[in-house]
Amino acid sequence: MLPTLRNRALAKIYVIPLFFTTTAMMTWAIGVLYALDLGADILQVNLITTIWSVMGIVLLIPFGILSDRLGRKPMLLYPRVINLAATLIRALATNPTHLLLAAFIGGFAGAGFFPILVAMIADIAQPHEQKEAVGVLFLFSSIGMLIGPLVGSFLLTTPYATLRTLYQIDVVAQGATLLYILTQVTETKPPTPHPTSPRDHAGFRSILTDLRHQPGFLGLLLMSFCFSLFFAIMSTYIPIYGRVDLQLSDAEVSSFSTLRSLGVLLIRFASTTLLAAVPIPRFLLAALVLGGVTGFLAPLATTFPAILGINVLYGVSFGATMILGNTLVTLTSTPKNRGTANSTYNAAQSAGNILKMATSPLAETLGLTAVFLVGGVAALLAAIPVLLQRGKDALTKR
Repeated sequence: MLPTLRNRALAKIYVIPLFFTTTAMMTWAIGVLYALDLGADILQVNLITTIWSVMGIVLLIPFGILSDRLGRKPMLLYPRVINLAATLIRALATNPTHLLLAAFIGGFAGAGFFPILVAMIADIAQPHEQKEAVGVLFLFSSIGMLIGPLVGSFLLTTPYATLRTLYQIDVVAQGATLLYILTQVTETKPPTPHPTSPRDHAGFRSILTDLRHQPGFLGLLLMSFCFSLFFAIMSTYIPIYGRVDLQLSDAEVSSFSTLRSLGVLLIRFASTTLLAAVPIPRFLLAALVLGGVTGFLAPLATTFPAILGINVLYGVSFGATMILGNTLVTLTSTPKNRGTANSTYNAAQSAGNILKMATSPLAETLGLTAVFLVGGVAALLAAIPVLLQRGKDALTKR
């Protein structure tokens, strides 16, 4: 089972998201609470959680192009340095302005490094291994997503830890992850052959043109945009709903991420088998519809167990959609444009996260119920490109 774990080069990459997400998700689980404790209002909370996406949408594609040209490792190290600086500011923050500054600085990381990791995995894995390799990468990420909030929730039940303590732990852990990447990970991008035709000199415009004409790629971008809006709404407003409407404790709200990560872990573990048995489009449609249903059910969750159930369900939807979408991008890209393709896909996610800002006045005037319903509709809209592509594929096979 999972034979790619025996590949030493792949295994070294698999542990990077495990290290990073364990502590990053520990602080992400309490990020909204931390901002509220420092005096942030709903608009500031949305700004804090959206600035990195605004900057990421500008930087993600250039970063992907640079990874295709300069190599993966430099573009893997750079975001880690920037994120370390941003997390240090959060650990020392005393008001919402400091958190806004941290979000702005963190934005120069290009909204994360997962596109580069996916490209590195695809560089190393054999064609018949790529589905499993991407799945295992996200599986290791899911393990960290589960462990991090679980440890954070436990620490918050002790008299020795505060929300700030978790950020201090994250600073140390991110420094260790940076050191690991620097010393243990080697470059994976195949050497670029000497250009033999004018088209080889065309640069990034040629790469983007090729991607635009790739069957289904634009549909993947639209799906990524709509689903990211759904996930951004759920991840931002469910903690607020738990703290303000349900009057839950910090440890209880932090446990939301634990249950959501459990849902992510379960579906990603199952997907290593399901990807070989179920067509990806059908699997993806089910995940998107589940997300839409979860958004509609969220306002009905008025007890602690019910809201935990909501977190599990949208964790399953998120976990499946992320792995399936990235797998499709990997399968439709080539070594020449793989970094650009993954970065463009993630830029669409950032755009969806940015649109979440428009829900701030809606939340203040109509309440959180209206916002959750918008999230449910966004998840269902994400299914439309997948349905259209399935229809085209069916016609092609006739």
